[in-house]
Amino acid sequence: MNNIKFIAIKDFIYLLKDKTVLIWMFIMPLVFFAFIGTTTGGFSSGGQNVTLAIWYDGDENDPVAQQIYQRLAAEDFALRYFSEANPLYKEKYEFKDYGRQLWLPTDMGSTLKSGEQVTIEYRFKDDDMGAQLNEFKLQKAVYQTLGDYLVLKMHHNQAAKALDFSVVNNLPDLITLDVSQGGEQHEIPNGFKQAVPGILVMFIMMISLTSGAFSLFLERKTGVLRRLAAAPISRKELILGKWLGKLMLATVQLIYGMIMGMLLFKIHWGEHWLMVFILLFAWSAVCAGFAVLMGSLATNEGQINGIPVLVSMLLAALGGCWWPIEITPEWMQQLAMFLPTGWVMDALHKLMYFGGDLSSVVNHQLALYALAVISLYFAFTKFNPDFKG
Repeated sequence: MNNIKFIAIKDFIYLLKDKTVLIWMFIMPLVFFAFIGTTTGGFSSGGQNVTLAIWYDGDENDPVAQQIYQRLAAEDFALRYFSEANPLYKEKYEFKDYGRQLWLPTDMGSTLKSGEQVTIEYRFKDDDMGAQLNEFKLQKAVYQTLGDYLVLKMHHNQAAKALDFSVVNNLPDLITLDVSQGGEQHEIPNGFKQAVPGILVMFIMMISLTSGAFSLFLERKTGVLRRLAAAPISRKELILGKWLGKLMLATVQLIYGMIMGMLLFKIHWGEHWLMVFILLFAWSAVCAGFAVLMGSLATNEGQINGIPVLVSMLLAALGGCWWPIEITPEWMQQLAMFLPTGWVMDALHKLMYFGGDLSSVVNHQLALYALAVISLYFAFTKFNPDFKG
């Protein structure tokens, strides 16, 4: 046991001396958290206000414009007002800075009462996956305003002439909608909620299969492993020591990622945070085993630098690390359940966001434990201290 501990600690310290490893362990995850979390912020439509810039040079008290504003605000749009008199919002941002822009024509009240067509222009650029929903909500607000005017014209002629929309705004609702939960609630995570756990899963795999495997490859290439094999250390102790060293590296990555996710990106790991940690620790054990296997089988540096990165990126994309797998086609969701990254992400979503308990991720845990044993088995059977390049 002392030999295993000694080898593991030495291997772990040796890995931490590499500046490249430190950068990819402590800096790059934060960069990816921020980038992926920002770009995937619209993958779910869950209750976030959408900013809408409005250009209007007409009368500020125009009742039609005011009614449109009210309807848009009811659709959770955060409105930013612009005109020739007010070209800047809060003395900083210009109308062109916004990705969703709405142009309202002047004197809409008179145009509407005369029966002429009122043309409203809407443009969006670089919109997220909620683009169609945002357009629908905007059209809904506009048509509701038109419907409000028709109600006034048909039933409240004097109010229609004065464009007094308070009459329809104060009408009681003739139809009410009773909303209640009909089943298990699945609020699909987006933004940082999705990115931080997903990218952490990817980085644990990538760091293990690159830096962890590369250090073992170099030890084979330089003859260090051959000399260790000749020392009074058993093959079992040598392999377990190397595996434990890679596991320690992945565990540091895991703890760091969870803490930074909580402090910098306000990630709440849920009431079952301990099970989340155990789940990711099992994933780290899987990756550590395959790192030893990869380091034993590689015959050149190109294999170490290329294959693990390609495999990590592919498994991350197909397993739901980059985006919520719940928004993908059904065939892709089914495929993810055949991949270890898919098991991890599905379990994380259940524990953190879908109200699952420990019993709901038992199969995920058992599958990861089994895969960890399999990876360690192959690490033992394929371990080769000799290098033949």
